[in-house]
Amino acid sequence: MNKTILNIDIQEFISKNVNSNIHSLILKGSAFEGVETKELIEQIEAKKKCELKLNTWFQIPNIYYPNKLNIEQTSSETTALIKSNLIGGHSLLDLTGGFGVDSYYFSKKFKTVTHCETNPKLAEIATHNFNVLKADNVTTQCVDGLEFLKSTTEKFDWIYIDPSRRDTEKNKKFLIEDCRPNITMHQSLIFNNSKNALIKMSPMLDISSALQTLKYVSKVYIIAVKNEVKELLFFQEKNNKTEATIHTINSHPSSTEHFSFTASQEKSAETTFSTPQRFLYEPNAAVMKSGAFRLISEHFKLNKLDLNTHLYTSNRVIENFPGKIYEISSTLPYQKKTLKRLIGGQKANLKTRNFPEKTDTIKKYFKITDGGKNYLFFTSSLGHKIAIQCLLSEQ
Repeated sequence: MNKTILNIDIQEFISKNVNSNIHSLILKGSAFEGVETKELIEQIEAKKKCELKLNTWFQIPNIYYPNKLNIEQTSSETTALIKSNLIGGHSLLDLTGGFGVDSYYFSKKFKTVTHCETNPKLAEIATHNFNVLKADNVTTQCVDGLEFLKSTTEKFDWIYIDPSRRDTEKNKKFLIEDCRPNITMHQSLIFNNSKNALIKMSPMLDISSALQTLKYVSKVYIIAVKNEVKELLFFQEKNNKTEATIHTINSHPSSTEHFSFTASQEKSAETTFSTPQRFLYEPNAAVMKSGAFRLISEHFKLNKLDLNTHLYTSNRVIENFPGKIYEISSTLPYQKKTLKRLIGGQKANLKTRNFPEKTDTIKKYFKITDGGKNYLFFTSSLGHKIAIQCLLSEQ
């Protein structure tokens, strides 16, 4: 960590050039004694990455940034805030601390947070930023989190683990056993030091297989932001033997959608089917990831369009539905010549669900351009291919 970078004139230069052309800056080189061009570029690129993902860090003066890959791999501010609101207590150990975004937000819910990071430079950067952010209750340990657990006698209310999902060649991994550390090999050590563990995993991970692999899981949270699944969180309670509850959260700037259930509830749920009625229901990405396809039908008293079509319908608007509701203007059989005459050349938001043809192929054939208020769903209902024209419901 080059503390010269924290000089006022250099900090002003970094902020001023966040949106500048990087190649031009490289050619100009560094005008500051004691600071290399590479270091300036690293700060500018990483700060730019934070503008949308970590706006608190972006806005506060004297933040020191690691390389942009560390920023790409860290939790977003939105998901860190969501996690921090799910747990609390006296002490938390962040086993795989990194840049420290999660530790910072956990520090608002715990009296003490211990942040472990093996990389000396990143540990120093995180410590500096905790001081800038006035997170005085966070202590950084420059050590492997598992080694720290082996040597400490301290007991923690919670242990948080965010395993690295890249191998030594920077390839992305998502299976629990392929991540570092492999949590399945260290369950006894973790529960020797805490009764509760929170594990963050890739949104690509299969939840049912993870529940068979991990011990004592009491809750699973599927976290989506603006309808994109970002994280899977597995809550472990020592010696828990009850069935895990699956919680879905889809966070928007002005609202949050929730839906919770257990696998046994989904398995026993009864689904009803029908062709499209007045309203069309599209579950959000977190619910889709959860696999609660039967239960959505039973719980909200909605008809499913087909066994493998995860769209629902009814003649009335359902309150608190976790997803989007559309008002249907027409349902048309998938007959290409007739459809081309009726919908060809439209401007619409096109979606396919349980349909054999790809979106790009459909757009090209029917000459549909993206945008506008109209929605077109190409899907299947009761064994027949159809097209549904609709608008987002204002109710």
